[in-house]
Amino acid sequence: MAVSDIKTRPSSDIEKAYWRLRQEILSGRLEPGEKLRIQHLTATFGYGASAVREALSRLLSDGLVESVSQRGFWVSQISPQDLRDITEARKLVEVEALRQAITHGDIVWEMRVVAARHALERLEVSLTKESADAVITWENANRDFHMELISACPTRRLVLFTQQLYDQSLRYRYRTTLRRPFPRSGLSNDHKKIVQATLKRDADEACQLLLLHISKIAEVAETAIFSEQAAKKASR
Repeated sequence: MAVSDIKTRPSSDIEKAYWRLRQEILSGRLEPGEKLRIQHLTATFGYGASAVREALSRLLSDGLVESVSQRGFWVSQISPQDLRDITEARKLVEVEALRQAITHGDIVWEMRVVAARHALERLEVSLTKESADAVITWENANRDFHMELISACPTRRLVLFTQQLYDQSLRYRYRTTLRRPFPRSGLSNDHKKIVQATLKRDADEACQLLLLHISKIAEVAETAIFSEQAAKKASR
């Protein structure tokens, strides 16, 4: 997927089904471990069975859906171990993609990075309440920012893997941000420092800042999701 794909208007039922099911999974409306029955999905979302089946196959390759031969599809499970695995992979893949982007990016790329950061900053200022729609809007803008940062990376598979890993981590972020107020001042400061180092073409500093940023977000998500789950089990 190109950086702009998330903004592209779907042009076919397969595309529409893919993006709708993707959002339902990322937001948690389709819960981890939930059976994805094609007949139910076609009735709920109004797409044909073949479009839904193809969309699920794409989501399978994205790591958001699991499949067992002859038994159908399920939403991929979540766990602390899975989140840590995704985080370590992001720290390898996304950070290297940023390093290559800094090396190869031109002035147009710099302008896109600044514009994406500015759009995210303006959105943060305008948000007055933590509604689900507001959180999703912010998360989409945050994704745009991260993807623009690495968009000048010439190794296209690094870009693709970064997008897939980011979306896998986004499921965990949504389970945090859609369930409680989410302090973004620290994230905004992280983004500002990453952009400053990027524009200075200081790859070592920018990559170290991004690595710390990825780790911080994962730690917040893991604590919020799994400590809460452990507390609920202990209270039963």
